[in-house]
Amino acid sequence: MALFGLLNKKAQKQPETVETKTELEPSFQLHADDVVVACKVSTKDDVLALMSEKMLQRGYVSEDYVAALSEREDKVSTYLINGVAIPHGTESAKNLVTRTGLIVLQLPAGVVWNDKGDVVHLAVGIAAKGQEHLALLQQLTKVVMDAELASSLGTCATLNTIVNTLNNTEAPAEQAPATDLDHATAVTVVDPAGMHARPASILAEMAAQYEGTQIRIRNAGNMANAKSMAELLTMGATQGDELMVSAQGDKAEQAIQEICQAIHKGLDGDVDAENTQSYQQITTISALKTPKGAHIAKGSSASSGIAMAPVYILMGEDQMSIDKDASDARAEQRRLNTALETGRTQLTDIEQSLLNSAPQESAIFKAQRQLLLDESILNDAQQHIIQGRSAAWSWKASVQKQIEALEQIKDERLSARVADMTDVSARIVNLLLNHSAQIRFPDHEFILLAKELTPSQTVQLKDVPVQGICTEQGGPNSHMAILARALGLPAIVGIGEPLTTTTLQNTLVLLDAQSSQFIVEPDESTQAQGKQLINAWQAIVDTQNKEKHLAPVTLDGHTMEVVCNIASPGDAESVIEQGGEGVGLLRTEFLFEASAVEPSVEEQQLALQQIIEHLGSKQLVVRTADIGGDKPVSWMDMPKEDNPFLGVRGIRLSFKHEDMFRRQLEAIYRTAQWQTAKGEKPGLHIMFPMIANLAEWRKARDIAEQVRVQLDAPVLPLGIMIEVPSAVLCADHFAKEVDFFSIGSNDLTQYTLAMDRLHPELPSDLDNYHPALLRLIKMTVDAANKHNRWVGVCGNMAADPSLACLLTGLGVTELSISPANVAAVKHLIRSMNYQDLKEKSELALTLSDPAQIKALFEHSAN
Repeated sequence: MALFGLLNKKAQKQPETVETKTELEPSFQLHADDVVVACKVSTKDDVLALMSEKMLQRGYVSEDYVAALSEREDKVSTYLINGVAIPHGTESAKNLVTRTGLIVLQLPAGVVWNDKGDVVHLAVGIAAKGQEHLALLQQLTKVVMDAELASSLGTCATLNTIVNTLNNTEAPAEQAPATDLDHATAVTVVDPAGMHARPASILAEMAAQYEGTQIRIRNAGNMANAKSMAELLTMGATQGDELMVSAQGDKAEQAIQEICQAIHKGLDGDVDAENTQSYQQITTISALKTPKGAHIAKGSSASSGIAMAPVYILMGEDQMSIDKDASDARAEQRRLNTALETGRTQLTDIEQSLLNSAPQESAIFKAQRQLLLDESILNDAQQHIIQGRSAAWSWKASVQKQIEALEQIKDERLSARVADMTDVSARIVNLLLNHSAQIRFPDHEFILLAKELTPSQTVQLKDVPVQGICTEQGGPNSHMAILARALGLPAIVGIGEPLTTTTLQNTLVLLDAQSSQFIVEPDESTQAQGKQLINAWQAIVDTQNKEKHLAPVTLDGHTMEVVCNIASPGDAESVIEQGGEGVGLLRTEFLFEASAVEPSVEEQQLALQQIIEHLGSKQLVVRTADIGGDKPVSWMDMPKEDNPFLGVRGIRLSFKHEDMFRRQLEAIYRTAQWQTAKGEKPGLHIMFPMIANLAEWRKARDIAEQVRVQLDAPVLPLGIMIEVPSAVLCADHFAKEVDFFSIGSNDLTQYTLAMDRLHPELPSDLDNYHPALLRLIKMTVDAANKHNRWVGVCGNMAADPSLACLLTGLGVTELSISPANVAAVKHLIRSMNYQDLKEKSELALTLSDPAQIKALFEHSAN
């Protein structure tokens, strides 16, 4: 009772100061997250350990606080009366407290607290940095004096009742509207795809760095913990939504500033639209004609190709038995922590294994790893464990809660992320149950049929004789579909029929991704047709790979150049391996986007040297930083623009930040000096993006020349991107001065047709055949030919077989594409007659209907 008297004494001490503090900070309240009901712990040590963990999670203390709590108990028992105790740390440990907070544990079974045998049912842990909590403790004194109320709170009261009683309020906690924290700033979502997995993962990782600081993000009435990737996804934020970022804690303002800047500048700039189809086969083969079989199902094509083999049906693991209850909460928490650590290691290994062969796809597993650090999921799981649930049951239930929330959002891209969360849930449950997640696939050729396939299951197909994939659920944007393309496997998704339960194992099936049809037990005629198409497709692929290092010369002797688009030094090796004749576009944005500050001249030079180590003297066209529009960087001051695609981007931004521009040019010219000193002829070219008029070109050229002269570096070819219609209309003037043109077909298309290429409803597969676009390309080629300049194309057009034929016929000199598409494009060119393509292109220029133009060249590519 001595401590109880001291509590009252503290509450009465310095009344003027306390009163003033209460007026200044009336908002101190117990939060629902501060309360754990129905705890199943048996000793005081367990209570103190759990209390310390919660304090650390809530950001009230900077490190483990259990020693401070235990030391106080050793000095004097914190038991009050009527089953209530108020554990708190010693004065010497006050430096560990980052902000004031309370943790309340309900202990229905009771815990013996001291040598007198006093039993505690309600433990109110205190981490006090100031005195702002004293008003709440005064309310607690009223509670402990009421034996019946204290007993109710400690044994059977709901979480809401505890929160409302101690806060002296009536409104139920869960009915309170979503509220912002002390500091708040509004910011608008600029990413075209909204808050999908990648941006949510980046934000959660960023927020997690601010330990001890609460951060929330609100989209209208939907509030999310910024440290929870899962909760961020369930906000359903789309482009144009205004978010409110709020925080409280020592670094609240700093956290808000960093997060708002990241959202404002865009979180999805590392995904270049030009790379989204890098791993699809571009060879075109005919679809099956009038197939017949025991059953034919139709879905959506996710990856091109055709295959026939016995089916292997992957059955789900829903029947896996998971015990709900456990007796030792601390042991279960330790088991979960160990499983999470192992899971993170596994996902890191998978990510690293994909970095070279499928760098974009490797990000899938980075995002999954972030889910294992998700604060909301971890907190929910811990609550379940405290209440006597097993680690496996708690983890699965906590992830399922987020899945159900995500399923309420009507957005295909977000719905596709449910598979990732299911995958993460299964990985940890398997580890906790010592169940191997490794699938025993057949050792003979097979086609995989599954209800749905997770990314972790898909990546296991790398080294097995699988010929194709068919799933009942999922869509072409799912991570499984993306990985299937990376693995080069024909795939059909979303057939919508329960074939996994109606088809027998090892039944012969035919998967035709060209027509999106899955034929069960095809008849003899369909089998014969399938074999013919499979052989034709395989022959084409084999020939492509066998001849990928041969020059792309047409049947009548016209030579083309087939080079590659790359975005990092790690891509350079694949250029040579896949038969690329150099690099037609190095997107240097990777250096700027991946760094927290501007990369130094030395860092930029090192990256270029690493690429040249693979390329030697082969062509390397370095595009200066094309930042802005859909490619923001976090460290650069870039004010919000109403229309960033028509604002300060590309060369305009380089002029605005001329020192940065000069440093990038210095890195390029120093690299040329380094290569010359090695006894090699530099293959470096410099290309300026978003040039709209001659003045911009001349200014960029003059700055480059100044940098070159200062360094006494070798002269390098200088060219421009043709992305703006004005550059085409003045191409005859540009051609007198530049060394080369490179047509950025993606931007040229969107600026010509006044259409955002990332808009979900506007782009069409006919856009690249638009007569206006083709005439602009022809004008560029004619101007270049007049002055003996070469013209490349480095957008999506160059990798499409029909469009590659069209571009060749229009007189384009060079096609710059993904390394994975080089073999197919070179093979295509070698099978064509240039004069025929030229005549078809001339005919195309007279047509007004894009569909007619497409039909004209589709025949050429087949």
